[in-house]
Amino acid sequence: MHVLNKQAFCESLVIRLARESFETDVDITRIRGFNGESPSQSNNYCCVDATAQLSEFRGLVEVNGSQYCFIAQINSDDQHRARFIPAQDVLEEPSGKPRRMQPIIQDMILGRKRGIMLIPECENDAIDVIAGLIEQGFHDLASEYRNFIIGQLEKARA
Repeated sequence: MHVLNKQAFCESLVIRLARESFETDVDITRIRGFNGESPSQSNNYCCVDATAQLSEFRGLVEVNGSQYCFIAQINSDDQHRARFIPAQDVLEEPSGKPRRMQPIIQDMILGRKRGIMLIPECENDAIDVIAGLIEQGFHDLASEYRNFIIGQLEKARA
């Protein structure tokens, strides 16, 4: 039951904010994480940050048949705000098909406050991680990760 509550909370928040951002009678469908799945444990219910004061959710949603990336925040006083960005403006693959390295991207986003940096198998995978972090709105983390990877490459060469 608790699992369904987290999914329902995320979905109702996105629906409420989409209706406020667009219009009340919009058709809102396919709320999902960047891994392509509906809000679930596999994508942390689209939650990328949660403290006692503020929770933030990010993912994908279709509004009137158009794909958007959403960033939704709600604070402890039930005040909220959201941004809905057309997917073609930020995603390399605007269909919302998950990036190959999405599991690593998600682990890094969720572990960013603990400094988690995961080393992929090859350079192309590292590029995919960096691109995914940028697409999902984590520009500073992408820059830190790029510098980390460059440092690892320099150590390997030495």
